[in-house]
Amino acid sequence: MATDPISATGTEPDQTVRLTFDGMPVSAESGSSVAAALTAWGCHGFSRDVKGNGRGLFCGMGTCHDCLVTIDGRVSQRACMRRAEEGMAITLQEPRPRIESPAIADLAPLPEAIPSVETDLMIVGAGPGGLAAAEIAAKSGLSVTIVDERHAAGGQFFKQPANAGARKALAGDRQAADGAELIARVAEAGVNIHHETLVWGGFHEEDRRTVLSCLGPDGAFYCKARAIIIATGAHERPPAVSGWTLPGAMTVGAAQTLLRSYGTLSGRSIVIAGNGPLNFQVALEIIRAGGKVAAIIEEAASPFTQPMAGLDLVRSDRALAIAGTAQLARLQAAGVKIHWKSRIARIEGSGGVETVTLEGPRGRKTIPADTVLIGGSFTSSNELPRLLGCAHSTRNGALETVTDDTGKTSLPHIHVIGEAARFGGAFVAMSEGRIAAASLIRQLGGDTTADTATETRKLARHRRFQKALWLLFAPVCHADTAPEYDTIICRCEGVSFKRLHDLVERGVSDIASLKRLTRAGMGRCQSRYCGRALAEIANGAKPASSETSSFLAPQMPLRPVPLSALAVEKAEWGGHKHAMLPLQPPFETQEPLPFTRASTVVIGGGIAGISTALFLARAGEDVVVLEHAFPNAVASGGNAGSLHAQLLSFDHGARAEAGGGPAARTLPLQRDSIGLWQELQKETGCDFELKITGGLMVAETEAHLRFLEEKTEVERRAGISCHVIGKQQLRKLEPALSEQFIGAAYCPQEGKINPLVATDGVLREAKRNGAQLFDRCTVKTIERDHDGFTLTTSRGTIKAKRVVNAAGAFASRIGAMLGLDVPVFGAPLQMVVTEAAAPTITALVAHADRHLTLKQASNGNFIIGGGWTAGLDPVHQHPRPLPASLEGNLWVAQHVVPGLRKLHVIRSWAAMNINIDGAPILGEHPACPGFFNAVTSNGYTLGPLVGRTTAQAILGEDAGFDTAPFSIERFSGTTR
Repeated sequence: MATDPISATGTEPDQTVRLTFDGMPVSAESGSSVAAALTAWGCHGFSRDVKGNGRGLFCGMGTCHDCLVTIDGRVSQRACMRRAEEGMAITLQEPRPRIESPAIADLAPLPEAIPSVETDLMIVGAGPGGLAAAEIAAKSGLSVTIVDERHAAGGQFFKQPANAGARKALAGDRQAADGAELIARVAEAGVNIHHETLVWGGFHEEDRRTVLSCLGPDGAFYCKARAIIIATGAHERPPAVSGWTLPGAMTVGAAQTLLRSYGTLSGRSIVIAGNGPLNFQVALEIIRAGGKVAAIIEEAASPFTQPMAGLDLVRSDRALAIAGTAQLARLQAAGVKIHWKSRIARIEGSGGVETVTLEGPRGRKTIPADTVLIGGSFTSSNELPRLLGCAHSTRNGALETVTDDTGKTSLPHIHVIGEAARFGGAFVAMSEGRIAAASLIRQLGGDTTADTATETRKLARHRRFQKALWLLFAPVCHADTAPEYDTIICRCEGVSFKRLHDLVERGVSDIASLKRLTRAGMGRCQSRYCGRALAEIANGAKPASSETSSFLAPQMPLRPVPLSALAVEKAEWGGHKHAMLPLQPPFETQEPLPFTRASTVVIGGGIAGISTALFLARAGEDVVVLEHAFPNAVASGGNAGSLHAQLLSFDHGARAEAGGGPAARTLPLQRDSIGLWQELQKETGCDFELKITGGLMVAETEAHLRFLEEKTEVERRAGISCHVIGKQQLRKLEPALSEQFIGAAYCPQEGKINPLVATDGVLREAKRNGAQLFDRCTVKTIERDHDGFTLTTSRGTIKAKRVVNAAGAFASRIGAMLGLDVPVFGAPLQMVVTEAAAPTITALVAHADRHLTLKQASNGNFIIGGGWTAGLDPVHQHPRPLPASLEGNLWVAQHVVPGLRKLHVIRSWAAMNINIDGAPILGEHPACPGFFNAVTSNGYTLGPLVGRTTAQAILGEDAGFDTAPFSIERFSGTTR
């Protein structure tokens, strides 16, 4: 807890704000961030992780979300990004806040609509590169808008003092003064700067204009721009070591922000570790401010032992080289011990940092400290250009945006500059910004007097210096062993190296499967800190090979945003929208199939195909599953995990496909398949997180109640226990629902399941019984001959007596290979997930007249779906949520559960749903003996039953129900 204040200035501030932390009074300089106020007070551990362990400031720039606190009843506020204000009540946040508590406040008012603004040029990021570009563009007459997350412009390099203490600490500082001059010139040029504004998403309109989704102090808005410059910079991504999540462990950049922006020292006894010259600069700044640097741990060799590399640096920029040498001399004069060719091996402490263990040429050494700053390992903040579809390439295990000499990307109206594209320093970013602005001015039909020839020469000089600098600071101390088992790899979800290692040992070999099975990369930071480690663990330390196979795709929102800020009522759409199927994923392997024959080949590694393989293998059948991506990677792994026993509102009545008859005939199958899921959970010994919670379809008008009475009558005739309940019983079952609902249809047989682990459990059971699955195996052609089928795949040719078409939305493509019309369509649908909360609702919740499915997962996250249509990612060809669908879906969710207004949305995703006529297609095709369809539009609920029924048909066994209504013969034109 707090001790004596550790302000760097030692003087009384010009103005003091008074606040409280867990009821204790805290004073801070006006202008300080909440994190700076608490750190100056002497408190490192002012936050908690998902397991309740202490956390504190880590990145200092709003990326990691480690420093979350509750402020004035509003949960999950980033302490590093919020200003300390008079009277603030800050509390240590519960890992799962109780949103039904009146002490927890709504995060934002509901907007009537989300406004749009238009500009010629939008620049994302007000650091050196963005500011330099804005100055050139505005002087040419373009309307220029900058959006930036921080309170003031300047970015990480040109940090500006926010209070009296920082102004004193930076008195005479040339770097801060140069930044202030640039900021002033940009303001004079008429640039419109939106401070404290987050870009959380983006999309392309039909006219090819790009729209960025923003959230500022006054709410959400869309910004439509003729051109965009992305200057989002980079962030430090230190390698994971044991103890790096302890309070008091933070990045060097975070400590520099505390000092230069807020006049606050990061600790009392500080160890600085990592790689690069910034560490030495910050060490000197700490010493000048009166702090103690106990040691510097540097992965590179001493520059004084590298005369040739030092000479190259002097040749590239003599003045900067001399300044760097002087820094090292001043550190030595101050008595700071520098451990060259060394790295952090472990950080230890009880509730916070107490010791740092280094590993170097002389073995291990432990240093006492209360703070450790980890620097270097910079990575581009390129989530936005990736989301927008700009091409990227891999280099040294990292992603770089593909640009030309002007910063232009594969999308000509989008330029990416500075460290957002590749690491290069502030001076490189400024030159690139001016060149990019000049290029876009001409592209938009304007004139500029910018001297791009001179700027290009400057850029070349800056790049030569950076190349020489990083050659001099090339790390020579690399970890040659895997992390210790207790090391946390995913900071957000608390996933250890051991858990990931055990899955790889079991055969999991791709980053997406590691994510699905452990939740690593699913937290608030969206894998910014664990993504590279996940890829290395999955690939056996091999370098990243491609954007799509080695990196997790960015998802909207790029940062958590208040659910209520985006919730806008939308008209309900009238049914599933058929969409073009995505291209086959570009997953490739050169490994050939280890066989050329099998009795049954199942095409599709989702739950339907894997279940088919399980029941065939149990019967002794030789069965092989071919999956074009990875198992559970498409619809099965992308669904929300609802177990539906009753009809959804759009499966009955006027909106239902084929009049609702096929969906109604499927009801007994849904009921029986839920029972089969329960049996499989017991048989496999795997926790599927399956709970039969009951399902509610809520009504808010008398018309809704009449609709539900008709629907439940149909369901009861089909053997489903479902009836209408009144308001009092509804409130008793789910008190967190809005009081405006007057009743509901209640089905006690419904529930929820975790599809991320359930499919894996079924797959493991299938393999134990002899089934084989081969991923990254695309079926290209199928030919029928006298003794079965010949399948040509991306991994070789295989002959089979029988083929099962379990390809989901791609089933029509498989059928077409044999000249068969399988009437299955793709319908991409979205899902949304919030941050975790204490248990609030139990049942699976739907609405009688609106598109909604809502449930709370076992970890506390709310999962929101309901059939809102999605689009396609322009690069990955994956389904992607659409802004209008997100707005409408979130509005319905908070309309039903008002407490959701107190939470942030942390992730959305979309999956290629299957649209048929409301019923599955099962059984052998009458025009093609040996070819079986196993396709359903309610795939996850029905998956096990579809698999068992298909296996029974192949084995000549009775399914126990009349399968004729589900045969493809119900459609006309079954052959071409």
